[in-house]
Amino acid sequence: MSRLVRLALLASLVPIALGAFGAAAASADLVTYPARLHVAGGLTITTKHDFTGSCQPGQAWTIAASADVEINGKIEVEANGKRIVQSTEAKSPGGAVNKSVLSEYHETNYCPPEDPVELPRQPQCSSHTGAGVAGLQPDGRNKAPWLVSIGIGRLGGGDQHSSCVGQPVNGPTPKGSKIEPLATVYDAIVLPLDLKVSQFKSLKVGKKLISRVNVGGPCDSAVVYGGAHISVYRDDECEVDGVFNVEITRLKGPGRGGFTTAAAGLVGW
Repeated sequence: MSRLVRLALLASLVPIALGAFGAAAASADLVTYPARLHVAGGLTITTKHDFTGSCQPGQAWTIAASADVEINGKIEVEANGKRIVQSTEAKSPGGAVNKSVLSEYHETNYCPPEDPVELPRQPQCSSHTGAGVAGLQPDGRNKAPWLVSIGIGRLGGGDQHSSCVGQPVNGPTPKGSKIEPLATVYDAIVLPLDLKVSQFKSLKVGKKLISRVNVGGPCDSAVVYGGAHISVYRDDECEVDGVFNVEITRLKGPGRGGFTTAAAGLVGW
């Protein structure tokens, strides 16, 4: 499908969405309003890799893969019924940085009289800065008490070399969580907030909702403090450490009362 056709199709769908949600806006079950979203913090995933051995070819290293964000922007919040809060995205140019640092690199090889073999090149690490984007989304556990999560990503700035991204974090809990260092534009961080849907529906103009999310511990038992627990597993030794501060401030003025966050540009984490 060509870009022009996609744009035409989107334009034809917008009036339908506006009409449907405009009628729903009169219901107390749907609350929309402008807000300011501020996300600041970061995490570091430290991977220790060691395949060395006495008189055996091998390499060992430590990779510290970090993501740091400072995102501050306006969003449109939609609180729908008792279970769903979502928003458009806040975007800050230069607001997301991925950096990988290599340390403690060493090699082993065959001992005489055997000849040493050529080993792979050591990991190539660098730093990448792009726009930081963040938005509210329904909590992935999809059960009471109905809470809210936040998704964080990086747009632009290039990708970390595949040799220096460290090991992936697999199987995080609670359900729907993601812990990634934003090494590529496809990486994401999704964190549960200790905030209820009802708090967003009752938020007054000028008032804030604040959540502090800490991630810490070994990767097989890392913890997100503040009402949620995240555990991960991987082959190499690793530790996760980080903290994020999230603030949502309701702004003056009515909500658009007709947007759908799917059509409004929310990043699809």
